[in-house]
Amino acid sequence: MPKRNPDSPWNPAEAEDISPEEYERQVAAWLRAAGQELEAFEVRHLVHLSGAGGDYEFDAVARFTVLEGAELTVLVECKRYSRPVERETLLSLWAKLQDVKAHKAMIFATCGFQSGALEYAGKYGIAAVAFVEGRFSYERRCIGLSASPPPWAGVPEYAGILMAREDGRVSCSTIDERHIDVLSKWLRL
Repeated sequence: MPKRNPDSPWNPAEAEDISPEEYERQVAAWLRAAGQELEAFEVRHLVHLSGAGGDYEFDAVARFTVLEGAELTVLVECKRYSRPVERETLLSLWAKLQDVKAHKAMIFATCGFQSGALEYAGKYGIAAVAFVEGRFSYERRCIGLSASPPPWAGVPEYAGILMAREDGRVSCSTIDERHIDVLSKWLRL
């Protein structure tokens, strides 16, 4: 069974099988690790925010301060879909961001993103992160050996793949307990 989607090889072939609670806890843990050096950084789970369009529930909301007191709000959505996230999902997240007057948004997805969704995310500064088994990010350069990584490789149980579509190409950066700097950098932008 291939581990990559043949139609969009930057995405996993199948969605990660994980409970919503474990999924959201892992995302919150990555955010906490990434925000350690930010002033007054906090992550809250299942947060309700109100805007002119109504009340919204977000899987997580991160807040921190910059420039000695300006508070930034980051909305976080965790999608458990069986196929790559479509652009319309990001349109909805962007509208919610504007309605609740947040500053940034991130969307995690167990089955990755369609190319149009990645283009939209790039234009509006939304972080698009595929949530995968850690072994998804393990690559080997030989044929015929087991697809499972060896124990000495230190592959984490779960990983995130921060995706960006630029100039017709998709770039991917790994996020896990050892590679949290990508997420830290995105928070500071």
